[in-house]
Amino acid sequence: MRKLIYSIVVLLMVASCDLDQLPSDGIVSESLSSNYEGLLAATNGNYGMMKDLVEYDNKLYTANYWIRHHHQLSEYSSDNVMLSGSTTDPLFYAFTRNHFASMENTSYLWFISYRIINGANQIIAALGSPEDDDSRQLLGENYFLRAYMHLELLKLFAQPYSAGRENDGVILKIDVESSPTQARATVGECYDQIEKDLLLAEELMGSGRGKAFASKGAAQALLCRVYLHMEQWQDAIDYADLVIESGRYSLATTSNYINSFYNVPSSSEAIWYVAQTLQDDKTLAAIGSMYLTDRGLGWGEIYPSETLRELLAEYPNDVRNDFIKPDYDTDGVTVKLRNGYPKYFITKFSYQDDVVTLNSPQMLRLGEVYLNRAEASAHLNDVTAALADVNEIRQRAGLSGVELYSAADFKGLSSIVDVVLQERRIELAWEGFRTLDLVRNEKDIDRSFPGVHLEAGENSQVISWNDPRNIYFIPLNEMTNNELVDQNP
Repeated sequence: MRKLIYSIVVLLMVASCDLDQLPSDGIVSESLSSNYEGLLAATNGNYGMMKDLVEYDNKLYTANYWIRHHHQLSEYSSDNVMLSGSTTDPLFYAFTRNHFASMENTSYLWFISYRIINGANQIIAALGSPEDDDSRQLLGENYFLRAYMHLELLKLFAQPYSAGRENDGVILKIDVESSPTQARATVGECYDQIEKDLLLAEELMGSGRGKAFASKGAAQALLCRVYLHMEQWQDAIDYADLVIESGRYSLATTSNYINSFYNVPSSSEAIWYVAQTLQDDKTLAAIGSMYLTDRGLGWGEIYPSETLRELLAEYPNDVRNDFIKPDYDTDGVTVKLRNGYPKYFITKFSYQDDVVTLNSPQMLRLGEVYLNRAEASAHLNDVTAALADVNEIRQRAGLSGVELYSAADFKGLSSIVDVVLQERRIELAWEGFRTLDLVRNEKDIDRSFPGVHLEAGENSQVISWNDPRNIYFIPLNEMTNNELVDQNP
Protein backbone atom coordinates (compact mmCIF):
# COMPACT_ATOMS: atom_id res chain seq x y z
CA MET A 1 0.00 0.00 0.00
CA ARG A 2 1.30 3.47 -0.80
CA LYS A 3 1.93 5.64 2.22
CA LEU A 4 -1.15 7.74 2.89
CA ILE A 5 0.15 11.28 2.58
CA TYR A 6 -2.49 13.64 1.33
CA SER A 7 -1.70 17.19 2.31
CA ILE A 8 -4.74 19.28 3.10
CA VAL A 9 -5.55 22.64 4.56
CA VAL A 10 -7.76 22.47 7.64
CA LEU A 11 -9.16 25.02 10.05
CA LEU A 12 -8.06 23.82 13.48
CA MET A 13 -9.88 24.65 16.66
CA VAL A 14 -6.51 24.99 18.35
CA ALA A 15 -3.33 26.87 17.57
CA SER A 16 -0.52 25.14 15.68
CA CYS A 17 2.05 23.47 17.89
CA ASP A 18 5.44 24.95 18.62
CA LEU A 19 7.82 22.29 17.34
CA ASP A 20 10.53 23.49 19.74
CA GLN A 21 8.43 22.14 22.59
CA LEU A 22 8.57 18.60 23.82
CA PRO A 23 5.95 16.24 22.39
CA SER A 24 4.62 15.99 25.95
CA ASP A 25 4.40 19.74 26.39
CA GLY A 26 2.07 20.98 23.66
CA ILE A 27 0.05 24.13 24.27
CA VAL A 28 -3.63 24.33 23.34
CA SER A 29 -3.79 28.07 22.79
CA GLU A 30 -1.68 31.12 23.41
CA SER A 31 -4.32 32.61 25.66
CA LEU A 32 -7.27 30.79 27.16
CA SER A 33 -10.46 32.69 27.73
CA SER A 34 -11.83 32.50 31.25
CA ASN A 35 -15.49 32.93 30.24
CA TYR A 36 -17.75 29.92 29.89
CA GLU A 37 -18.16 30.18 26.11
CA GLY A 38 -14.40 30.27 25.62
CA LEU A 39 -13.83 27.33 27.96
CA LEU A 40 -16.59 25.39 26.22
CA ALA A 41 -14.93 25.97 22.84
CA ALA A 42 -11.54 24.96 24.25
CA THR A 43 -13.02 21.79 25.76
CA ASN A 44 -14.62 20.91 22.44
CA GLY A 45 -11.18 21.48 20.91
CA ASN A 46 -9.72 18.87 23.26
CA TYR A 47 -12.22 16.31 21.98
CA GLY A 48 -11.56 17.50 18.44
CA MET A 49 -7.88 16.67 18.67
CA MET A 50 -8.81 12.99 18.83
CA LYS A 51 -10.04 13.13 15.23
CA ASP A 52 -8.57 16.34 13.75
CA LEU A 53 -5.33 16.72 11.85
CA VAL A 54 -2.69 18.60 13.80
CA GLU A 55 0.65 19.57 12.31
CA TYR A 56 3.52 17.60 13.81
CA ASP A 57 7.15 17.40 12.73
CA ASN A 58 6.35 19.86 9.90
CA LYS A 59 3.77 17.46 8.48
CA LEU A 60 0.02 17.54 8.12
CA TYR A 61 -1.57 14.56 6.38
CA THR A 62 -4.74 12.57 6.61
CA ALA A 63 -3.23 9.37 8.00
CA ASN A 64 -1.88 11.16 11.08
CA TYR A 65 -4.60 11.51 13.70
CA TRP A 66 -5.18 10.15 17.19
CA ILE A 67 -8.04 7.68 16.76
CA ARG A 68 -6.40 6.00 13.75
CA HIS A 69 -3.04 5.49 15.44
CA HIS A 70 -4.67 4.54 18.74
CA HIS A 71 -6.79 1.91 17.02
CA GLN A 72 -3.94 0.36 15.07
CA LEU A 73 -1.41 0.40 17.90
CA SER A 74 -3.96 -1.17 20.26
CA GLU A 75 -5.36 -3.81 17.92
CA TYR A 76 -2.80 -4.85 15.32
CA SER A 77 -0.45 -6.65 17.72
CA SER A 78 -3.20 -9.05 18.81
CA ASP A 79 -4.38 -12.45 17.60
CA ASN A 80 -7.53 -10.96 16.05
CA VAL A 81 -6.15 -9.63 12.76
CA MET A 82 -3.78 -10.57 9.97
CA LEU A 83 -2.04 -8.36 7.42
CA SER A 84 -2.03 -9.64 3.85
CA GLY A 85 0.99 -7.78 2.51
CA SER A 86 3.82 -5.39 3.28
CA THR A 87 3.26 -1.63 3.47
CA THR A 88 5.29 1.51 4.10
CA ASP A 89 2.62 2.73 6.51
CA PRO A 90 3.93 2.48 10.11
CA LEU A 91 0.96 0.25 10.96
CA PHE A 92 3.22 -2.49 9.57
CA TYR A 93 5.46 -2.28 12.63
CA ALA A 94 2.52 -2.52 15.00
CA PHE A 95 1.37 -5.71 13.28
CA THR A 96 4.78 -7.35 12.86
CA ARG A 97 5.90 -6.07 16.28
CA ASN A 98 9.19 -4.84 14.79
CA HIS A 99 9.09 -1.69 16.88
CA PHE A 100 11.57 1.17 16.99
CA ALA A 101 11.62 4.45 18.88
CA SER A 102 11.16 6.76 15.89
CA MET A 103 7.95 5.17 14.59
CA GLU A 104 5.69 7.89 13.20
CA ASN A 105 2.51 6.47 14.72
CA THR A 106 3.80 6.18 18.29
CA SER A 107 5.52 9.56 18.06
CA TYR A 108 2.38 11.35 16.92
CA LEU A 109 0.10 9.58 19.37
CA TRP A 110 2.42 10.43 22.28
CA PHE A 111 2.56 14.06 21.17
CA ILE A 112 -1.17 14.58 20.65
CA SER A 113 -2.16 12.66 23.80
CA TYR A 114 -0.08 15.03 25.91
CA ARG A 115 -1.38 17.98 23.95
CA ILE A 116 -4.92 16.97 24.94
CA ILE A 117 -3.77 16.45 28.54
CA ASN A 118 -2.23 19.92 28.51
CA GLY A 119 -5.44 21.37 27.14
CA ALA A 120 -7.40 19.70 29.94
CA ASN A 121 -4.95 21.02 32.53
CA GLN A 122 -5.35 24.58 31.29
CA ILE A 123 -9.13 24.40 31.48
CA ILE A 124 -9.03 22.77 34.91
CA ALA A 125 -6.82 25.63 36.12
CA ALA A 126 -9.02 28.28 34.51
CA LEU A 127 -12.25 26.90 35.99
CA GLY A 128 -11.03 26.62 39.55
CA SER A 129 -13.90 25.49 41.80
CA PRO A 130 -17.11 26.50 40.02
CA GLU A 131 -20.54 26.21 41.60
CA ASP A 132 -22.81 26.35 38.55
CA ASP A 133 -23.73 23.04 36.91
CA ASP A 134 -22.54 23.94 33.41
CA SER A 135 -19.04 24.85 34.57
CA ARG A 136 -18.86 21.82 36.85
CA GLN A 137 -19.76 19.65 33.86
CA LEU A 138 -16.90 21.16 31.83
CA LEU A 139 -14.50 20.69 34.71
CA GLY A 140 -15.52 17.04 35.03
CA GLU A 141 -15.12 16.46 31.30
CA ASN A 142 -11.55 17.71 31.39
CA TYR A 143 -10.69 15.56 34.41
CA PHE A 144 -12.15 12.66 32.45
CA LEU A 145 -10.12 13.44 29.32
CA ARG A 146 -6.94 13.76 31.35
CA ALA A 147 -7.58 10.39 32.97
CA TYR A 148 -8.49 8.70 29.69
CA MET A 149 -5.39 9.89 27.87
CA HIS A 150 -3.06 8.82 30.68
CA LEU A 151 -4.79 5.41 30.78
CA GLU A 152 -4.39 4.82 27.04
CA LEU A 153 -0.75 5.91 27.15
CA LEU A 154 -0.20 3.35 29.91
CA LYS A 155 -1.79 0.64 27.79
CA LEU A 156 0.62 1.25 24.93
CA PHE A 157 3.85 2.27 26.68
CA ALA A 158 3.88 0.56 30.11
CA GLN A 159 3.58 -2.89 31.59
CA PRO A 160 0.10 -3.70 32.95
CA TYR A 161 -0.78 -2.94 36.55
CA SER A 162 -0.86 -6.68 37.27
CA ALA A 163 2.88 -6.88 36.49
CA GLY A 164 3.72 -4.55 39.38
CA ARG A 165 2.95 -1.07 40.68
CA GLU A 166 6.61 -0.06 40.74
CA ASN A 167 7.28 -0.53 37.03
CA ASP A 168 7.78 2.54 34.88
CA GLY A 169 4.52 4.10 33.81
CA VAL A 170 4.25 7.26 31.73
CA ILE A 171 4.84 10.95 32.41
CA LEU A 172 2.11 12.33 34.66
CA LYS A 173 1.01 15.81 33.63
CA ILE A 174 -1.49 17.07 36.18
CA ASP A 175 -1.07 20.85 36.26
CA VAL A 176 -0.07 23.74 34.03
CA GLU A 177 3.07 24.39 36.04
CA SER A 178 4.58 20.96 35.38
CA SER A 179 8.18 21.03 34.25
CA PRO A 180 8.56 20.24 30.53
CA THR A 181 11.08 17.56 31.51
CA GLN A 182 9.84 14.93 33.94
CA ALA A 183 10.68 11.34 34.71
CA ARG A 184 8.12 8.61 34.21
CA ALA A 185 5.88 8.05 37.20
CA THR A 186 5.39 4.47 38.35
CA VAL A 187 2.47 2.45 37.04
CA GLY A 188 0.92 2.59 40.52
CA GLU A 189 1.25 6.38 40.74
CA CYS A 190 -0.35 6.73 37.30
CA TYR A 191 -3.30 4.53 38.17
CA ASP A 192 -3.81 6.28 41.49
CA GLN A 193 -3.99 9.63 39.69
CA ILE A 194 -6.33 8.27 37.03
CA GLU A 195 -8.63 6.92 39.74
CA LYS A 196 -8.55 10.29 41.55
CA ASP A 197 -9.37 12.20 38.35
CA LEU A 198 -12.25 9.89 37.47
CA LEU A 199 -13.76 10.06 40.94
CA LEU A 200 -13.70 13.85 40.65
CA ALA A 201 -15.20 13.65 37.18
CA GLU A 202 -17.98 11.39 38.45
CA GLU A 203 -18.76 13.84 41.25
CA LEU A 204 -18.76 16.91 39.00
CA MET A 205 -20.69 15.66 35.97
CA GLY A 206 -24.32 14.87 35.34
CA SER A 207 -25.96 13.22 32.36
CA GLY A 208 -23.80 15.41 30.16
CA ARG A 209 -23.99 17.07 26.76
CA GLY A 210 -24.65 13.93 24.74
CA LYS A 211 -22.69 10.76 24.14
CA ALA A 212 -20.04 12.50 22.06
CA PHE A 213 -18.90 14.07 25.35
CA ALA A 214 -18.00 12.68 28.76
CA SER A 215 -20.68 12.25 31.40
CA LYS A 216 -21.14 10.75 34.85
CA GLY A 217 -21.94 7.43 33.17
CA ALA A 218 -18.77 7.61 31.08
CA ALA A 219 -16.68 8.28 34.19
CA GLN A 220 -18.29 5.31 35.95
CA ALA A 221 -17.75 3.03 32.94
CA LEU A 222 -14.10 4.05 32.74
CA LEU A 223 -13.68 3.52 36.49
CA CYS A 224 -15.06 0.01 35.96
CA ARG A 225 -12.33 -0.60 33.37
CA VAL A 226 -9.64 0.93 35.59
CA TYR A 227 -10.60 -1.20 38.59
CA LEU A 228 -10.54 -4.29 36.36
CA HIS A 229 -6.97 -3.44 35.36
CA MET A 230 -6.08 -2.84 39.03
CA GLU A 231 -7.62 -6.21 39.99
CA GLN A 232 -9.96 -4.51 42.44
CA TRP A 233 -12.65 -6.96 41.44
CA GLN A 234 -15.46 -5.83 43.73
CA ASP A 235 -14.96 -2.18 42.79
CA ALA A 236 -15.16 -3.14 39.13
CA ILE A 237 -18.42 -4.98 39.82
CA ASP A 238 -19.86 -2.09 41.81
CA TYR A 239 -19.15 0.42 39.06
CA ALA A 240 -20.52 -1.92 36.40
CA ASP A 241 -23.69 -2.14 38.48
CA LEU A 242 -23.95 1.67 38.56
CA VAL A 243 -23.72 1.89 34.78
CA ILE A 244 -25.96 -1.07 33.95
CA GLU A 245 -28.64 -0.17 36.48
CA SER A 246 -28.65 3.55 35.67
CA GLY A 247 -31.19 3.11 32.89
CA ARG A 248 -29.24 5.50 30.66
CA TYR A 249 -27.98 2.74 28.36
CA SER A 250 -29.28 -0.56 27.04
CA LEU A 251 -27.78 -3.35 24.97
CA ALA A 252 -28.61 -3.04 21.30
CA THR A 253 -31.15 -5.59 20.15
CA THR A 254 -30.04 -8.57 18.12
CA SER A 255 -31.70 -7.18 15.00
CA ASN A 256 -30.06 -3.76 15.43
CA TYR A 257 -26.69 -4.96 16.70
CA ILE A 258 -24.73 -4.59 13.47
CA ASN A 259 -26.30 -1.22 12.68
CA SER A 260 -25.46 -0.02 16.19
CA PHE A 261 -21.79 -0.09 15.12
CA TYR A 262 -22.39 1.34 11.68
CA ASN A 263 -24.40 4.25 13.12
CA VAL A 264 -23.02 4.71 16.61
CA PRO A 265 -24.66 8.12 17.30
CA SER A 266 -28.07 6.42 17.38
CA SER A 267 -26.96 3.39 19.42
CA SER A 268 -28.59 2.78 22.80
CA GLU A 269 -25.41 1.00 23.86
CA ALA A 270 -22.92 3.78 23.26
CA ILE A 271 -21.61 5.50 26.40
CA TRP A 272 -18.95 7.69 24.81
CA TYR A 273 -17.81 7.87 21.20
CA VAL A 274 -15.70 10.12 18.99
CA ALA A 275 -18.24 11.85 16.78
CA GLN A 276 -17.35 12.00 13.10
CA THR A 277 -19.52 13.59 10.45
CA LEU A 278 -19.11 13.56 6.69
CA GLN A 279 -16.65 16.46 6.84
CA ASP A 280 -14.45 14.31 9.13
CA ASP A 281 -14.34 11.36 6.71
CA LYS A 282 -10.69 10.50 6.08
CA THR A 283 -11.59 8.20 3.14
CA LEU A 284 -8.47 6.08 2.44
CA ALA A 285 -7.02 7.03 5.83
CA ALA A 286 -10.16 6.09 7.78
CA ILE A 287 -9.95 3.35 10.41
CA GLY A 288 -12.25 1.12 8.37
CA SER A 289 -10.36 1.62 5.10
CA MET A 290 -7.71 -0.94 6.05
CA TYR A 291 -10.40 -3.55 6.72
CA LEU A 292 -12.71 -3.11 3.74
CA THR A 293 -12.92 -2.39 0.02
CA ASP A 294 -16.39 -1.47 -1.21
CA ARG A 295 -17.64 0.74 -4.05
CA GLY A 296 -14.06 1.41 -5.00
CA LEU A 297 -13.20 2.78 -1.55
CA GLY A 298 -10.82 1.36 1.07
CA TRP A 299 -7.58 -0.60 0.94
CA GLY A 300 -9.02 -3.84 2.38
CA GLU A 301 -5.66 -5.29 3.39
CA ILE A 302 -6.19 -6.36 7.02
CA TYR A 303 -8.52 -9.31 7.65
CA PRO A 304 -9.82 -11.21 10.68
CA SER A 305 -7.33 -13.83 11.79
CA GLU A 306 -8.05 -17.38 10.75
CA THR A 307 -8.42 -18.46 14.39
CA LEU A 308 -10.99 -15.76 15.11
CA ARG A 309 -12.95 -16.59 11.97
CA GLU A 310 -13.01 -20.24 12.97
CA LEU A 311 -14.12 -19.37 16.49
CA LEU A 312 -17.03 -17.33 15.20
CA ALA A 313 -17.94 -19.95 12.61
CA GLU A 314 -18.57 -22.52 15.36
CA TYR A 315 -21.90 -20.74 15.92
CA PRO A 316 -23.48 -19.78 12.58
CA ASN A 317 -26.42 -18.16 14.38
CA ASP A 318 -24.11 -15.63 16.01
CA VAL A 319 -24.93 -12.27 14.45
CA ARG A 320 -21.37 -11.15 15.07
CA ASN A 321 -20.40 -13.27 12.06
CA ASP A 322 -22.02 -10.54 9.97
CA PHE A 323 -19.13 -8.17 10.61
CA ILE A 324 -17.04 -10.50 8.40
CA LYS A 325 -17.73 -10.07 4.70
CA PRO A 326 -16.07 -12.51 2.26
CA ASP A 327 -14.93 -10.93 -0.99
CA TYR A 328 -16.30 -13.44 -3.48
CA ASP A 329 -15.17 -14.02 -7.02
CA THR A 330 -17.68 -13.79 -9.87
CA ASP A 331 -18.99 -17.29 -9.11
CA GLY A 332 -20.32 -16.05 -5.76
CA VAL A 333 -18.67 -18.98 -3.97
CA THR A 334 -14.90 -18.69 -4.25
CA VAL A 335 -13.26 -16.20 -1.91
CA LYS A 336 -10.78 -13.97 -3.68
CA LEU A 337 -7.13 -13.96 -2.64
CA ARG A 338 -4.65 -11.19 -1.96
CA ASN A 339 -1.04 -12.36 -2.02
CA GLY A 340 -2.37 -15.86 -1.48
CA TYR A 341 -4.50 -14.95 1.54
CA PRO A 342 -8.32 -15.23 1.44
CA LYS A 343 -10.00 -11.83 1.55
CA TYR A 344 -12.42 -11.57 4.45
CA PHE A 345 -13.31 -7.94 5.05
CA ILE A 346 -14.25 -6.47 8.43
CA THR A 347 -17.11 -3.94 8.43
CA LYS A 348 -17.27 -2.95 12.10
CA PHE A 349 -15.87 0.54 11.42
CA SER A 350 -17.74 1.47 8.25
CA TYR A 351 -21.07 2.51 6.74
CA GLN A 352 -22.14 5.42 8.94
CA ASP A 353 -24.97 7.06 6.99
CA ASP A 354 -24.14 4.48 4.28
CA VAL A 355 -20.73 6.07 3.68
CA VAL A 356 -18.19 3.26 3.23
CA THR A 357 -15.30 4.89 5.12
CA LEU A 358 -17.20 6.92 7.73
CA ASN A 359 -17.64 5.76 11.33
CA SER A 360 -17.74 7.19 14.86
CA PRO A 361 -15.71 4.76 17.01
CA GLN A 362 -17.01 3.88 20.46
CA MET A 363 -14.52 4.40 23.23
CA LEU A 364 -16.92 3.12 25.92
CA ARG A 365 -20.00 0.96 25.43
CA LEU A 366 -22.30 -1.13 27.54
CA GLY A 367 -21.22 -4.50 26.12
CA GLU A 368 -17.74 -3.93 27.55
CA VAL A 369 -19.19 -3.05 30.96
CA TYR A 370 -21.08 -6.36 31.11
CA LEU A 371 -17.91 -8.23 30.26
CA ASN A 372 -15.84 -6.23 32.75
CA ARG A 373 -18.29 -7.35 35.40
CA ALA A 374 -18.15 -10.91 34.11
CA GLU A 375 -14.37 -11.01 34.33
CA ALA A 376 -14.31 -9.50 37.82
CA SER A 377 -16.86 -12.09 38.95
CA ALA A 378 -14.80 -14.85 37.35
CA HIS A 379 -11.69 -13.80 39.26
CA LEU A 380 -13.77 -13.92 42.45
CA ASN A 381 -14.82 -17.43 41.38
CA ASP A 382 -18.48 -16.38 41.21
CA VAL A 383 -19.25 -18.69 38.31
CA THR A 384 -22.99 -18.01 38.38
CA ALA A 385 -22.60 -14.24 38.07
CA ALA A 386 -19.88 -14.48 35.42
CA LEU A 387 -21.92 -16.86 33.27
CA ALA A 388 -25.02 -14.70 33.62
CA ASP A 389 -23.21 -11.73 32.07
CA VAL A 390 -21.48 -13.78 29.39
CA ASN A 391 -24.77 -15.41 28.41
CA GLU A 392 -26.50 -12.02 28.35
CA ILE A 393 -24.02 -11.00 25.66
CA ARG A 394 -24.36 -14.28 23.79
CA GLN A 395 -28.15 -14.15 23.84
CA ARG A 396 -28.02 -10.64 22.46
CA ALA A 397 -25.84 -12.06 19.66
CA GLY A 398 -28.68 -14.45 18.76
CA LEU A 399 -27.52 -17.58 20.61
CA SER A 400 -29.68 -19.76 22.82
CA GLY A 401 -30.05 -23.21 24.41
CA VAL A 402 -26.94 -25.35 24.12
CA GLU A 403 -25.12 -22.41 22.50
CA LEU A 404 -24.95 -20.79 25.93
CA TYR A 405 -22.52 -21.68 28.70
CA SER A 406 -23.49 -23.46 31.90
CA ALA A 407 -21.65 -24.39 35.07
CA ALA A 408 -21.56 -27.94 33.72
CA ASP A 409 -20.41 -27.00 30.23
CA PHE A 410 -17.52 -24.60 29.60
CA LYS A 411 -17.34 -25.96 26.03
CA GLY A 412 -13.79 -27.23 26.28
CA LEU A 413 -12.37 -24.23 28.13
CA SER A 414 -10.48 -24.94 31.33
CA SER A 415 -11.75 -22.17 33.63
CA ILE A 416 -14.42 -19.53 34.04
CA VAL A 417 -11.78 -16.86 33.40
CA ASP A 418 -11.03 -18.48 30.03
CA VAL A 419 -14.75 -18.47 29.24
CA VAL A 420 -14.93 -14.74 29.85
CA LEU A 421 -11.74 -13.96 27.96
CA GLN A 422 -12.97 -15.89 24.94
CA GLU A 423 -16.27 -14.00 24.99
CA ARG A 424 -14.37 -10.72 25.33
CA ARG A 425 -12.33 -11.74 22.29
CA ILE A 426 -15.47 -12.21 20.20
CA GLU A 427 -17.60 -9.34 21.48
CA LEU A 428 -14.83 -6.74 21.65
CA ALA A 429 -13.02 -7.95 18.52
CA TRP A 430 -11.05 -5.24 16.70
CA GLU A 431 -11.82 -2.66 19.40
CA GLY A 432 -8.34 -2.62 20.92
CA PHE A 433 -8.79 -4.78 24.04
CA ARG A 434 -7.36 -8.15 23.13
CA THR A 435 -3.61 -7.74 23.65
CA LEU A 436 -4.00 -6.16 27.09
CA ASP A 437 -6.70 -8.68 28.07
CA LEU A 438 -4.23 -11.51 27.46
CA VAL A 439 -1.14 -9.84 28.90
CA ARG A 440 -2.71 -8.66 32.15
CA ASN A 441 -4.08 -12.21 32.67
CA GLU A 442 -0.66 -13.74 31.94
CA LYS A 443 -1.89 -15.47 28.79
CA ASP A 444 0.38 -15.86 25.78
CA ILE A 445 -0.60 -14.37 22.41
CA ASP A 446 -0.98 -17.17 19.86
CA ARG A 447 -0.65 -15.79 16.34
CA SER A 448 -0.32 -19.16 14.63
CA PHE A 449 -2.30 -18.24 11.55
CA PRO A 450 -1.37 -17.10 8.03
CA GLY A 451 -0.14 -13.54 7.54
CA VAL A 452 2.99 -11.53 6.84
CA HIS A 453 3.98 -11.72 10.51
CA LEU A 454 5.28 -15.24 9.89
CA GLU A 455 8.68 -15.81 8.30
CA ALA A 456 8.87 -18.01 5.21
CA GLY A 457 8.36 -21.62 6.23
CA GLU A 458 6.90 -20.77 9.64
CA ASN A 459 3.39 -21.77 10.60
CA SER A 460 3.28 -20.70 14.23
CA GLN A 461 4.03 -17.71 16.41
CA VAL A 462 3.36 -17.70 20.14
CA ILE A 463 4.35 -14.55 22.00
CA SER A 464 4.92 -14.69 25.74
CA TRP A 465 2.62 -12.57 27.88
CA ASN A 466 5.71 -10.84 29.32
CA ASP A 467 7.44 -10.20 26.00
CA PRO A 468 8.88 -6.65 26.10
CA ARG A 469 7.40 -5.83 22.69
CA ASN A 470 3.86 -6.17 23.97
CA ILE A 471 4.35 -2.44 24.54
CA TYR A 472 6.03 0.23 22.44
CA PHE A 473 9.23 2.20 22.84
CA ILE A 474 8.98 5.70 24.30
CA PRO A 475 9.19 7.94 21.20
CA LEU A 476 12.62 9.18 20.22
CA ASN A 477 11.56 12.84 20.31
CA GLU A 478 10.74 12.52 24.00
CA MET A 479 13.95 10.65 24.72
CA THR A 480 16.02 13.26 22.88
CA ASN A 481 14.50 16.25 24.67
CA ASN A 482 13.92 14.76 28.10
CA GLU A 483 16.96 13.19 29.72
CA LEU A 484 14.90 12.18 32.75
CA VAL A 485 12.93 9.56 30.81
CA ASP A 486 14.05 5.93 30.77
CA GLN A 487 13.41 3.88 27.64
CA ASN A 488 11.45 0.63 27.65
CA PRO A 489 13.69 -2.46 27.41
